[in-house]
Order: sequence, then C-alpha cells, then structure tokens
Amino acid sequence: MKSLIKSFEKLKQGLIKTKNNFLDKLGDLITSNKPIDEETLEHLREILLLSDVGYEVTEMVIKDLIDKKKKQEIQNTSEIFNIVQNTLKSIFDKAAHQNNNIDFENFLINDELKPKAIVVVGVNGTGKTTSIGKIAYNFKQNNYQVLIAAADTFRAAANEQLAIWANRASVEIIDNRNTKDPGAVVYEALDKAIKNNVDLVLIDTAGRLHTKTDLMNELNKIIRVIQKKLNRNVDEILLVVDATMGQNVISQIENFLKFVPITGLILTKLDGTAKGGVVFQIVNKFKIPVKFVGVGEGNEDLQPFNSEDFVNAIFENYYGIN
Repeated sequence: MKSLIKSFEKLKQGLIKTKNNFLDKLGDLITSNKPIDEETLEHLREILLLSDVGYEVTEMVIKDLIDKKKKQEIQNTSEIFNIVQNTLKSIFDKAAHQNNNIDFENFLINDELKPKAIVVVGVNGTGKTTSIGKIAYNFKQNNYQVLIAAADTFRAAANEQLAIWANRASVEIIDNRNTKDPGAVVYEALDKAIKNNVDLVLIDTAGRLHTKTDLMNELNKIIRVIQKKLNRNVDEILLVVDATMGQNVISQIENFLKFVPITGLILTKLDGTAKGGVVFQIVNKFKIPVKFVGVGEGNEDLQPFNSEDFVNAIFENYYGIN
C-alpha cells in the first residue's frame, strides 16, 4: 500500500482564516488576566457565537467554565483557553461513526465484501464532483479498483466535469447518456462492478436543491436500486456542504436528512472561509461524523477528517498553548 501524505501543515494553512477569526477575538480576553465574572462570561459568549460554533456549543463551554470556577479549578481569564479547547474536542467524541468497513482516514477497505457503494449528495456548487474525483484518486493510489457512476442525468456539464476527474484519477466512469434515469446508470455501474470484482463504486447524484421534493425522492430511488442490487444497505451516504455558507449548512443538512440517512459529511472550501467553526455546531447538533475536509484544490487536499488534528490546527502554539 502507498503511504498517503496527510499534511498537518496544509490543514493549519487551510484553517488560518478560521483560526484568526476565532482566536484573535479570544486572545484579548485571555491576556487580560481578569477575574472570571458575569461580564467575562458575556464577552466569551459573544466571541463564540460570532465564531459560528452555535448557541448550544457556546452554552456547553460557558457551563463548563462556570462549573470549574465553582470548584475553584480556575480563577482568571488566562485559564479559559484550555477550557474552550477541551470542550470543543469533546464534541467530536459524540458523533456516531456508523461504518467501520471503510477506513477513510487511511483510504482502506477493511473487509472482503465488494463492491462498496458510496453515494455522494449535495447541492450544486458545494464541490461534490471534485470531492468524488479526489476520493477516487486516493483509493486508486492504494491499489483499489474504483468505478465512478455518473448518475447526475439532469446536467450534462456535471458528467463532463466528472469524466475529467475520473481521467485524472485513472479510474473508469459509467456515463450512460442514452438515459435520463439515474437509477439505470447506478444499476449498470453496480452490475459491471460485480462482474469485474471492483472494490469501490462512487456514485455522483444530481446537484439537487434540498427544497425540490421530486428530486429528493429520485435520490431515494437510487438508494433503493443499490439496496436491491447488492442485497444490503448502502455503505456510505456522504453529504457535501460548503463551509463558506456558514449557518445555511444547517438547514441543508436538516432537509437532506428528511429523505436519506446521511452517514457522513464532506466539508469543502475551508481554506476560503473564516467560518470553519461551524463544524462544531454541525457535529454537536446532528451527531454525524465529518469524513473529509477540503483545504485546497489538489488531489491530496481533500483530507480525511481527524478531530485532534482539526482542533490542534486552530489552537496550536497560540498564547503558549500546545
């Protein structure tokens, strides 16, 4: 197996806007070294809310801070940093990791049941197609046979873009332009995968608006086709969301969950936004794990999500904390 490069430095670089947005505000509070009083708590609450971590996460931090102050475990604002860091880290532990058969962190498949079927969903413009291409590339680099199913039959340009990414990854693509039925494309891809002992099938879907019920029902039909053909559940249903959209991501996830059982999230374009704090709000609210984060344009810039690395990339070496 090829040892794939997962650059912590690249992750830190991709999160620099989020880090500055969050910690520059927090820094003044920490270095003031004042007693922790009601005014301090309100200031911290404002900083957290403006950093897109959300109301519930903010109140978790405030409650933890108050509890430790009552126990006299902390005395002044210089000790707030570790409380915030540790509380945010704890949020990721509560996310439900629903599938151990695909190891995204190392791009490995952990059992012999093939093919694995991964459905990738999301609205137009989130980076769904490029994410599929990058996932295909990295599994291919680990010597897996990968097949892409171009089941976005509503937009020809989407399939053309996907074909470019498939070519870059040196993987085959099933793109049946003679049908407008995405279920038929998926069936054809799975049939070929079974016959040719393919390890992984990545299924692109229409960049459907989450308010379009008919399109969402079409997505549900695709999932039923997979279940019938493989005689088991879909291995993963990954929702791609654009980090630059901030709070709007929440409503997208809520609407997709009404139709399909999302097993993981791909958070793209983190390098272009200061709103990366929304990931804490997302995971806390939905208990769905983040599987990948996008921090650049290259094939290896869609990085497997690691909660320790993510939090450390934001907090590392700030005000002397490591």
